Amino acid sequence: MIDAKINLPKRLESRLNYLEIVSKRPKDFYIKKALIRYLEDMEDIQDALEVSNRKEKTYTTEELKKN
Repeated sequence: MIDAKINLPKRLESRLNYLEIVSKRPKDFYIKKALIRYLEDMEDIQDALEVSNRKEKTYTTEELKKN
């Protein structure tokens, strides 16, 4: 477990504080969810870049549907 302090812009911190109050969920819940989504997106991008750098034939969705 990482117990880290992060410095957020005041507007972002205010939004998190508000969300914490109205949802009765801790701020770290939302920070974790956002970080998970971000990391998954970055991993997907990395996977796509690796595939696009291969010298294999690629097919469009339309080409796959025809076959």
